[in-house]
Amino acid sequence: MKLSDTPDLTSNRRLILLGAAITIAVCVVLAFTEGHISRSLGDTDDAMRLVLVRDLLHGRGWYDQLVTRLQPPRGVYMHWSRLLDGALAACFWLTEQVTSAANAEWVVRFVWPLLWIAPVVIACLSIARSLGGKLALFACALLMATNSTLFVQFRPGRIDHHNIQITMAVLAVACAMAGTQRVRFAAVAGVATALGLAIGIEALAYHAIAGASFALSAALDRDEAKPARAYGLALVAATLGFYALQTPLERWPLPFCDALGANLVGAILVAGLGLAAFATWGARFGLAARFAQLAVVGALAAGIYIAANPACLNGPFAAVDPRLRPIWFDHISELESWPRLLKQHRDNALISIFMSLMGAAAAAILLVVRWRRWDRPTLLAAALVGVAAVAAAHAWRMEDYAFWFGIPTLAAAIGWLAGVGWRGAMVPTMAASLVLSPVLLAVGLDDGLKLIPAKPATVGAKVAAKPAAKSDIADQCFEVRAYGPLATLPPGVVLGEIDLGPFILAHTSDSVLAAPYHRMSWGIWKAYEALGGPTALAQDRLKALNVAYVADCQLNPLRVNPNGFEGDLRRGHIPAWIERLTAPNQIIQIYRVKSPA
Repeated sequence: MKLSDTPDLTSNRRLILLGAAITIAVCVVLAFTEGHISRSLGDTDDAMRLVLVRDLLHGRGWYDQLVTRLQPPRGVYMHWSRLLDGALAACFWLTEQVTSAANAEWVVRFVWPLLWIAPVVIACLSIARSLGGKLALFACALLMATNSTLFVQFRPGRIDHHNIQITMAVLAVACAMAGTQRVRFAAVAGVATALGLAIGIEALAYHAIAGASFALSAALDRDEAKPARAYGLALVAATLGFYALQTPLERWPLPFCDALGANLVGAILVAGLGLAAFATWGARFGLAARFAQLAVVGALAAGIYIAANPACLNGPFAAVDPRLRPIWFDHISELESWPRLLKQHRDNALISIFMSLMGAAAAAILLVVRWRRWDRPTLLAAALVGVAAVAAAHAWRMEDYAFWFGIPTLAAAIGWLAGVGWRGAMVPTMAASLVLSPVLLAVGLDDGLKLIPAKPATVGAKVAAKPAAKSDIADQCFEVRAYGPLATLPPGVVLGEIDLGPFILAHTSDSVLAAPYHRMSWGIWKAYEALGGPTALAQDRLKALNVAYVADCQLNPLRVNPNGFEGDLRRGHIPAWIERLTAPNQIIQIYRVKSPA
């Protein structure tokens, strides 16, 4: 019996229709499983983004990014992109024209992340098509349908910058792999890179790899000079435009490691203009001379970036106060490496490991089977998944790029297997895509490990109480209803655990001393010192900081000295100079610092 052939969906029209179908299915699933956004604002960054957007709508200046409600009286100059704030504010304003402000917020928070699913899905399918034709495209569609972790950053309520950053990175790579209309897609890639880096620089390495592919293609093939020039000029023009649009004039000369600053803009100008100049005049020389020119351009760009701020060699968090690392920064879950993640969140760690390693293995297979005819998409994919796997191994937050670049690469390897093993028949290709689905494999292994009996404790051994799950803490401490009692009190400065800060800002008119942002070292340290220090010293410290209220969610684990001030409050040892304002059954306990007699 002859098996049916895998359908050919590689035409642009069919690819877009396939992407639309996947998008609709994903949106429906996310709406039912992740659509309860009225209960919580999401994570700390979603809450903080909402605060910035509300400030913009209520009259704060476009270039005024000094958040005075963080660590008063100093405030914090946020490094987040004003472009995203402005886009969300515009959506809020437009929606308010047909409904109330509260409803408008809910609608935009729900719809905004879903809007980015279609472009990223279509770009991912395009990458698979470039890597392996119809078989890879078909396998990629099935892998996206069975790997829900791909869309974690696109769930309703996710108004932080991650989804648009991922979309711009995947779009830039898809354009770099395009086989037709190279000049047009190169210009789109340049704009996508500029916008992605203006929003945030987490994907800098992947944009750099995509840009390098245009340069190397021009060095190897003189016909690629025009796309390289289009990419370089579009990148420079868009970067300058976005930088001027979101950066006040007095901050133009300042270099930064955690955002688009003068150092990165200078590097992009040198790289983009140097690439355009090479494509215009330098591509006519011999092969060795062409590579030498590109090496000089790359070295100059890197040199400018480093010379402007040498601390950036240590990464985007180079300026973090060393005192904060042991008490906060080193314990941020999204920055955990695989070994630490395995100990604390084994299921998430296994998914990240399976996807990263399977993507890298798929790239290795493609390199081996195509070694006599390596093409641009294969080499580009191999570089991307290799860097993404290393990044994910060092920081959990980077796993998204291992997913989005790994899935089409894995699909291409499955497509090669389908072509060699069963001549592209549809049913075996579907079966292989399901069997090799990284999330399904990781979940299956995790379930299997759970069935292994735990090692029995020795007689007389002390068994530690199991800590509350992270999701349980979030559900309780960060729900909207938990902040109602605090919102009814007169505004003041609130001292509390670091992750409560953005939610207090979003739900009340208060200011906070601490929030999980690396630019506010002073407030984080002072809050840690006050909460973890002796109760005997707490009164003077709170008075010096002008603290009006102390907020404590007792379901949250103590991050400070348990024998300090916050530990005493949890044990009911309340000093005379402070009074409890909430009933014992309230989720968040609120204490008011009494005014001196």
